[in-house]
Amino acid sequence: MPDIKDLEPLIGRWSQLVDAPRHVEEKVAGEMTLEWLRDEKVILQRSIAENPMFPEGVVLIMSADDDAEGDFTAHYFDSRAVSRVLHMSFQAGVWKWWRHASGPDDFDQRFEGTLSADGKTIDSSCYLVEGGEWIHDFDVTYTRA
Repeated sequence: MPDIKDLEPLIGRWSQLVDAPRHVEEKVAGEMTLEWLRDEKVILQRSIAENPMFPEGVVLIMSADDDAEGDFTAHYFDSRAVSRVLHMSFQAGVWKWWRHASGPDDFDQRFEGTLSADGKTIDSSCYLVEGGEWIHDFDVTYTRA
């Protein structure tokens, strides 16, 4: 059974480079940190990009309940006052999260990132449902700072 300690390889400070041609022409730099909260049962993830189009975000990650979808549950909050519940897994160096639309004006979304063998980079892609179809939204490359 997965344990919150399985996320240890993600802990640390990361620089990020967002490649989102659907939204902006140039790549956008930023930073992401993942750190343990006291007692190492919850992880605090923070992210900020240099372009205000991308919201500043905070995520609290914890082990999922036995009957929950995914191995971990992530509670996302951002500077737009948006909050979401994400389902998450991290297996064999592949970090995934996904969520389901919560209403008619919302959308399904998913993320998949692969941690390099040396633990220094994460190459990831984000997707969302638009018009009933999954489409590629943007990519992010994280490099350990």
